[in-house]
Amino acid sequence: MEVETNWSADDFFVLPREQGMVAFRMKSETAYGTKNIFEYLTSDFQLEGDSAREIELEDFYELLGFDLDEDFLYVLFNKGSQYNPEKAIFEINLKNHAVNKMLLTSILEMELQDFLVFNKKAVFMGKYDFRPVIQILDIPSKEVVTVPGLFEKDAKILQMRKDPDLNVFDVVVSRRDFYKKKIVSILTFDTNGNKLREVKIDDLKDPSMEIVEGLLTSSYNYKQALIGPYGLRKKEAYQGLYFSKINQFGEYENKFYSVSDFENFYNYLPEKTRERRLRKVERRLNRGKNIPISNVVVTREINASNGYYLIYNDHFISSTSRYVPRDGMYASNFYRLNPMMGGYGGMYNPLWMDPRFRSNQVTNQYKYLAAQFILLDEDGNIIWDNSLNLDNASKNQPVKFGEMSFSGDNLFYMYLDETEILLSQIKRGEVVMENEPFEIELINENERIADTREDSLQLLWWYDNYYLLSGKQRIRYQDKDGKATSREVNFFTKIKVDDFI
Repeated sequence: MEVETNWSADDFFVLPREQGMVAFRMKSETAYGTKNIFEYLTSDFQLEGDSAREIELEDFYELLGFDLDEDFLYVLFNKGSQYNPEKAIFEINLKNHAVNKMLLTSILEMELQDFLVFNKKAVFMGKYDFRPVIQILDIPSKEVVTVPGLFEKDAKILQMRKDPDLNVFDVVVSRRDFYKKKIVSILTFDTNGNKLREVKIDDLKDPSMEIVEGLLTSSYNYKQALIGPYGLRKKEAYQGLYFSKINQFGEYENKFYSVSDFENFYNYLPEKTRERRLRKVERRLNRGKNIPISNVVVTREINASNGYYLIYNDHFISSTSRYVPRDGMYASNFYRLNPMMGGYGGMYNPLWMDPRFRSNQVTNQYKYLAAQFILLDEDGNIIWDNSLNLDNASKNQPVKFGEMSFSGDNLFYMYLDETEILLSQIKRGEVVMENEPFEIELINENERIADTREDSLQLLWWYDNYYLLSGKQRIRYQDKDGKATSREVNFFTKIKVDDFI
């Protein structure tokens, strides 16, 4: 699917939805005018849909956040000047395209970090006076409540996730007590802000251990899991991975895994280097010493289904000591909207940026070593693990590196390298194919790609074994008179990955 565009126009944000996808962006009527038009389009899974629709904005609007709830797209704006902003929510019905505009006057002037909508409730999470705060807006009545028990000096919110079926949302909070001991809590609230449950993950097997951060899974048979990296307090930041299994009563069991538990942890290294590293691990184990992980470990995604957990971790090295994820907010760099970190008009909106990376003064480099995958059963036993080499690829932001598709037997892992697609496959824990390059191609054989704007490319896992690639291209073709001509488009391409073995 194509939308004619200007090469310098904003890129589309693309969101998968149950019926296909929705894409949207801000645009202006002229090349250098104010962005006073909100443009969006929808398609089914065959990339067939109506032409793009536009909503004219009569005032200055700055896009702040967005969320999908069934057939509704909710878009959050700052309205008016940035020095005296009101907020506004547009509720867009993606079936009949009716638009409901709401001005918000009761929401705190917080430093916004997350925005969720479900069952006609909007949840705003951010910082106010350097402390975490969550407010809930009832969209029909416009009543606002502030969630109690979070506004603490040393508290930090690591994750927020909604559960529309149960009409609740979970908040993962880390805080330090009087003795500087770190405690991670999972709080569950209803949509009126009442706390329904609190689980404190503070019973670790060693008092020197502490959780770095974690991702909370959705409920399965009233069970959840919190999974992520752990380290030693005031020592090495990364020792391995922990798995906290939580039942419906809030009781939990912890399991801890170190490098020695992962048979293929060093599979991304060349054979001789890998053998040297394994010998070193064996020597440390024989001496009873711990095995620290010197690079940064971030749990990016957990595929929880049928009682199994597939975990995807990125391993990278930071060129700066300023990367301190141990007490950081969203060390995984805003887990929910990682795929959105494309070039949004060349500027990164603060909502999608980790607060520690907002300074424009310093350009950091992050070298990605490996993508690690681990399959656990519901009791935390390791079924298999493996690692894929990311070849020290550099990025300026510590974003999620690739996108995975997992069907039970087959895991496909795909990422972009400039304008090439690289694909890896792990089948039942064994690496079948690693970093196989594929060029971006057109479906119409009579057309040629003249240019691809690299910073506009966005790759998403879509559904089953299908991915969605979008971005800007100049396409060369012959018009009806046989004359060579070109057009500039935003393209949306569906890519199927298949088991060829």
